[in-house]
Amino acid sequence: MSKEVKYFVKVFLTTLGLFGVSVLLLFLFFNRTNPATKGDKEITILVVIPDEEDKEFKFSTDAITLRQALDEQKLINGKESQYGYFITEVDGIKVDDKKSEWWSITKNGEYIEYGVSMINIQDKDQYELTLMRGID
Repeated sequence: MSKEVKYFVKVFLTTLGLFGVSVLLLFLFFNRTNPATKGDKEITILVVIPDEEDKEFKFSTDAITLRQALDEQKLINGKESQYGYFITEVDGIKVDDKKSEWWSITKNGEYIEYGVSMINIQDKDQYELTLMRGID
């Protein structure tokens, strides 16, 4: 084979290889496990109030975010702030600003660093909404 043919074959195979890698990466990107699954999900919400019995809510939802799911069930009320949606009421229990109360969101007992509007839910997730007093 001449040098020109060998060069053409190398360029062709390199281009074909890059194309194959690109297709593979696109496939993996579009078929990855999405942190927010769309479809029927069953989630559990545990409402925790100090010195009271915990209340558990289990329900199915098609929502993507925790806020959407809680709004569907009419479990929360709140207000928009510059930092996002601030929960002021859960299951009819309102925070008392004079006592510096606020609602904490945890998932399986671990604190979540995102607001309720940014938490994507998955099937079988469990969240706890805990009424906190003061700054912990």
